Amino acid sequence: MILLINPRATRPKNRRFPLSLMAIGAALPAGTDWEILDGNLPGMDLFASAAAMIDARGTTPDPVRAIALTVMPGPQLVSAVPLSKALKARYPDIPIIWGGYFGSLYPAPVLNAPYVDWVVRGQGEQTFLELLEVIEGRRDPTSVMGLAFRQADGSHWIGPERKWVGPDELRDPPFHKIEIGTYLHPTIIGRRSGVYQASIGCPFGCSFCGVISVFGRREKVQSADRVAANLMPLVRDHGMDSVHFYDNNFFLNEKHARAIGEAFLPLGISWWCEARVDTLSRFSDETWDLLRRAGMKMVFCGAESGSDEVLRKMSKGTTTEQILTVAAKTRQHRIIPEFSFVFGDPDEPERETDNTLRFIRKLKAINPEMELITYFYTPTPQRAATYGDVDPLTGTPTELEEWIQPDWVNWMTHEDPHLPWMDRRIKARVENFELVLKSRFPSVHDGRTRAWGKLVGRILALRRWAREDYAEPVLLRSVRRLAQRASDDRQAYGHLRQGADELDIAA
Repeated sequence: MILLINPRATRPKNRRFPLSLMAIGAALPAGTDWEILDGNLPGMDLFASAAAMIDARGTTPDPVRAIALTVMPGPQLVSAVPLSKALKARYPDIPIIWGGYFGSLYPAPVLNAPYVDWVVRGQGEQTFLELLEVIEGRRDPTSVMGLAFRQADGSHWIGPERKWVGPDELRDPPFHKIEIGTYLHPTIIGRRSGVYQASIGCPFGCSFCGVISVFGRREKVQSADRVAANLMPLVRDHGMDSVHFYDNNFFLNEKHARAIGEAFLPLGISWWCEARVDTLSRFSDETWDLLRRAGMKMVFCGAESGSDEVLRKMSKGTTTEQILTVAAKTRQHRIIPEFSFVFGDPDEPERETDNTLRFIRKLKAINPEMELITYFYTPTPQRAATYGDVDPLTGTPTELEEWIQPDWVNWMTHEDPHLPWMDRRIKARVENFELVLKSRFPSVHDGRTRAWGKLVGRILALRRWAREDYAEPVLLRSVRRLAQRASDDRQAYGHLRQGADELDIAA
C-alpha cells in the first residue's frame, strides 16, 4: 500500500485535481494498492486520516510501506513540514518521500530534515518506481537517477538528473481514483471548472524561472487529440464546462495551436491557458478566431517588463512590441489577456519600475480588458546565469523550520521578498499603482469587493488615473477594505489566489 499525500495549499473551496499525485499513482505497477489523501478537501485532517489508514492496514498482508508527499514552495511547504514531522514521529519505520518543486530546487534543507528520508527531484514517475525497489532492498539507491538522500555519514547524495519523458509516453490520469465532482467549482470561466496539464517543461530560457531549473530548456506536449479524449469523459459524465491548463507554455507554435483548436471544438468548453507573447503575436486572425470558437476565454502571458533592455537581461526572448501586439489581438478577438510583470530589477529597480508602470498604462489603453498580475522578483536557482547576476541561494535557510516562517513564505510567494535592491518605497509605489488601476478598472477576478465598493472605487480613481497620481491612496484603500466580503487568502498564491476571487464571482 502506497499513501500519496497532497498537503494543504489553499482553502477547500479552491481545491483542484491533485494531478501530480494522480500521475505517480498511474505509474505504479498493476496490482499495487494506492490512495490519495488531499489536504485541500473540506474537513480533511491529514494526520488523523493518514494515521487511521496506516493503523488499519498494519495488520493486513499489505501495510502502508511508503508515504509520499508532493511539496510546492509557499503555503504547501508550511503544511508539509509539521505533517511530515508528526508522521515520522509516530511511524519511524515508514519511509517519508518528498517530491515536487521545493525539493527539486532546494534539496539541501529537505535532506537536513531527519523526518524526510528520500527526495524525488524532477519528473517523478520512473524515479518513484525505482525508489520502491530501493525500499524493498532490491536496488542500490545511488543507481537511481533523480533521487536524493542522506548517506550513513549524514552527507547528501544528489543523484544525476533523470532524462524525462513527455505526457504521450505516460499513462492517462486515473480520474476514477478521486471524487471528480468535489473538484469542479465555479470560476471566472465556468460553473464547473477543472484543471489539466497537457505538456511538461518549457523550451525557453528566462533567467528567473524555476521551470527550466527543474526540466531544462525542453518541452514535450501531449497530442491535442489525446488531451481532448481525456477531457471528454469529464465533460460528458461529470458536467465539466471549463478548464484551467497548468502548462507553462500551452502553444508550441501556430500549427500546434490550430490542432488544439480543432480538437477542442467538439468539447464545447471554456478554457484558460498560459502562452508566450512572441508565439501569440505571430498567429493569424484565422487562428485567433479558431481558438476563440474552441473556447479560449483568457490567456496568461509573462510580459515581465516594459523595457526591451530588461527583457534581454531576463533572457526572455520577447519584445515590448510583441506584448503590445498581443494586447491588440486579444481585444480584436474578445479574449481577455492577463499580463504578469516582475518588479525589482537588481541593477536599476527604480527606473525599471517607472518604465514598466508607464508601459502598463499603454497596454491598458490598447486593451481595457487587460488583467494585471504583479510579482516582486525572487531569485530562483538556475542552470545558467540568474537574472540580475545574483546568487539565488545566498542567505536562504538551511533548515525547513526556517523556510516556513512568515518572512520566507512571503519570499517564496513573491509577495514581499525583502531583497536589498527592492526599496520599500518602490514596492509601495507598485502596490499603490495596482490599487488605483484596479479601482479605476475593476478586475474580472475580483469577487470579494461588493458592487458599491467597485462603483465608489471607480469614481474615486478616475482623476487619479488620469493624472497618473498613485501616491498615498488612503481613501481608495479604506473603501476597498470596507467593501470586502472576505479577507484575502494568505494560504494561496498564483492561480490559486485568483481562484479564490473567481469562486465568489460565479457563486
